[in-house]
Amino acid sequence: MKKSPLVALFALLFVSLFSTSCESTLDYGYYVGELNDQTILQLFALSDEAATNLDFSTYESFFAPNYVAVDAYDSNRTRIYRQDYLGMVKDIFDTAKEMMVQSMVMDIEYSATGQEALVKIQEEEKVVQFGNTRHYTSLIDVDVAIEDGWIFINKTTRTSMQVIEE
Repeated sequence: MKKSPLVALFALLFVSLFSTSCESTLDYGYYVGELNDQTILQLFALSDEAATNLDFSTYESFFAPNYVAVDAYDSNRTRIYRQDYLGMVKDIFDTAKEMMVQSMVMDIEYSATGQEALVKIQEEEKVVQFGNTRHYTSLIDVDVAIEDGWIFINKTTRTSMQVIEE
């Protein structure tokens, strides 16, 4: 019987979730040990899974205390800080009937120290809420970092967004 790559990915994520434990002073992030392509892909897979499952407590844990979300895809440049961003996300998670998020990592550029990376992703999001469906795709620059083996998201900058008509 041939197993699909998706089944293998979920098995890997499941094993890594339950086999990873470490003492830390951080109350955010996900323990991965080191910052590399595999652990970055794992971060986005887990974040997508938390959003799709409307699991707010897991989703919020991926964002650093100084997290900033920037929308820079039109003539306005909007900045939203962690507390406000996560407040909006919690409202969506609490009221959405269905949600689907899928991130595709397109490029990873590591800092000279190897402790940070700029990750370029294409994200598709679909939310069914209050009888309406919002479906769009975005290009997002994501600043990720690692501290004491814990990976987290510092900043996201949405550089383009396209609504998908249903």
